[in-house]
Amino acid sequence: MRTQAEIKNLLEKVLAEADAPEAEAYFDSNHQLATRFGGNAITQNTSNENEHIYLKVAYGNKHGGAQSNRTDEQAVRRLLKKAQEIAKQSPEDSEYVETLPPQNYPDTPSRFFHAVESRGPIEMADEIRQIIAMSKKHNCQASGLSITDYGFEAMANKKDLFVSDQYSKIEISFTANGSNGSGSGEISGEDPARLDPFAMAQETIGTADAAQSPKEIEPGDYTVIFEPRATMNLLTFLLYNLSARTADEGASPFSGKLGQKLFSEKVNMSLEIDDPELPARKFGQSGLPLHKCKWIENGILANLYYDRYWAKVKNCRPHAALTPLFMRGENHSIADLIANCKRGLLVKNLWYIRYVDEKEMLLTGMTRDGLFLVEDAKIRHPVKNMRFNESPMVFLKNIVGLSRDVRVGSDVKVPGVMSENFTFSSGTESV
Repeated sequence: MRTQAEIKNLLEKVLAEADAPEAEAYFDSNHQLATRFGGNAITQNTSNENEHIYLKVAYGNKHGGAQSNRTDEQAVRRLLKKAQEIAKQSPEDSEYVETLPPQNYPDTPSRFFHAVESRGPIEMADEIRQIIAMSKKHNCQASGLSITDYGFEAMANKKDLFVSDQYSKIEISFTANGSNGSGSGEISGEDPARLDPFAMAQETIGTADAAQSPKEIEPGDYTVIFEPRATMNLLTFLLYNLSARTADEGASPFSGKLGQKLFSEKVNMSLEIDDPELPARKFGQSGLPLHKCKWIENGILANLYYDRYWAKVKNCRPHAALTPLFMRGENHSIADLIANCKRGLLVKNLWYIRYVDEKEMLLTGMTRDGLFLVEDAKIRHPVKNMRFNESPMVFLKNIVGLSRDVRVGSDVKVPGVMSENFTFSSGTESV
């Protein structure tokens, strides 16, 4: 893997040879191992080492770009020629924004741990072998994917901006399928020492065991207890509706609502850059540094996301990114939420989520990998999966309780959520 100095030298060389007045170059490299398994057996192993360089040039408002997975001298010359030809032949872009001057980047927790470099296919296969053995003891079929990844990201431009960021990443997803019910889980992190794949597997298998022989239940409005993974599935749609431009143009559920209380006062959502459990990237769009931003504060829509063009139009500071997303929880467990539920449904996971009405952010989708009836503060029995028709807006407005927030996936940290009057429209035969 190249050093930071080597990457900087490469990008500066590319930019120096560009004849366009404006140019920016982005570099990424990664070393990735992936092992896939299914039917209680490893089915695929892959290993990839890649480098990419992307060059964007501009002549006034005419701009264009090209990319290459080769960085030798001949390939770089071809890249330059192609990017410049595309830019010269492109129409004027009234929304083009000039490149940035050098930026000040805040200190953030490390996203790279050297231990990942020594994590090889044998170690990954051994973890999977043990997970499969655990599944077999419970008459479950194990399937999933284990990924180990590390590399560099860097960008530079002709105004002497340069920024780089080194990262490592481990992701393990696992589904345990019983004869008539399933469980699933996943873990994600930068440091192998902080991850426990076997605890995740044990919990997943426990869910699969408990989910066998589910009973039907009538559709309708229910109190729901979403575990963090289900919360993440739903809130992703809210996150990507935070565009200030879309709101200003009247095409968003947030149009004209900035500063209004739209949700329960328990709802606090933000971009954070100082949490070592979910470290932020050092830079975002065009090399902008990430900064803390409160999207929703005590139920009030506090901010919307401005890209660089719309920020220029509105004369305000642009945002580098939307994630990592944090939703603050409370000092409760999922068991505590169940203990405070008279009657409702415990939802482990969601899938196949689609829009019904984008302007209202009304979604439809299905439960998956464990749905359970809760009565009188206890889990009574598994329930057949249900289709829902609901909006994250309503879900967050009707909150009555939160668990502790935990990391879910590579860029989200959210709590479990107990919310009232969540609409299930019908049953489904999906397992």
